[in-house]
Amino acid sequence: MLHFLSRLQWLALIGFAGVFSNNEHLRLFFLFWLFSLLDMFSPLRSIFDNLKFLGQNLGMLLGILVVHLQFRFKLPSVDTYTSEIKYSLPFDGKWFVVNGGIDRETSHSWTLCSQRYAYDFFMLNEKDKSYTGEYKVLSSYLAYRQAVLAPADGVVVEVFDGYGNTPIVGIGKADCKAPDVRGNHIVIQHAPNEYSMIAHLYPGSVCVKVGDTVVRGQQIAQCGNSGNTSEPHIHFQIQNKKSFAFSAGLPIRFQKILIDGAVKQEAYIVNGQFVENAE
Repeated sequence: MLHFLSRLQWLALIGFAGVFSNNEHLRLFFLFWLFSLLDMFSPLRSIFDNLKFLGQNLGMLLGILVVHLQFRFKLPSVDTYTSEIKYSLPFDGKWFVVNGGIDRETSHSWTLCSQRYAYDFFMLNEKDKSYTGEYKVLSSYLAYRQAVLAPADGVVVEVFDGYGNTPIVGIGKADCKAPDVRGNHIVIQHAPNEYSMIAHLYPGSVCVKVGDTVVRGQQIAQCGNSGNTSEPHIHFQIQNKKSFAFSAGLPIRFQKILIDGAVKQEAYIVNGQFVENAE
């Protein structure tokens, strides 16, 4: 019912007719945009968790303004920012970059400041499918319960491992079960202004705690399907602060990496590529 009612948001388009015709009554149709808020509510969550989820999303929207103001509307880019740390991929083996890049066209979420240079990684088989068998069964996915690794040396500053997996409701569709879009996640500080955030971890798999020192390549969790995710995958980003909503995403170069089979000593990556650590 919530999803059905949320479709009423499209009636807001009639409001544009009111703008062009100078009809005040038609302009009232813009209020139907309020139904878009229903997309944030899910029967998988309690009322309290739905309100927490709504609050996080509103916080991310506020973060767009706050972060832009902090950087005077000149957010970090490949032209203005060079990472202090050279990162490794947070996994073993060959994975596919399904989302992410270093410009507006390839970005995971260009508008959301902390996720501007984020990446989503899938594992694919020889048929370029991310699962074998029934697509609604989590264990069918190649990425499911694969080891998640620390991308560089650092100190763990945030951990959450209390959410269950989100059920798969359809190919490419997500109905977040947790009140946090990240689900189970880990934040690691690698430098004074560089933090990695890895999300959608398997419930109960996190094997580090706040204050732990980790080293590059150390296993810290397993890939799961917690949070706002349509299927098991690794979400990875580097940000300038610990905060998820009020930080700026940073473009990063990975060191000693294979991109579509070619060895690169240092390189940015972009969606559509197969990537793996070279050593």
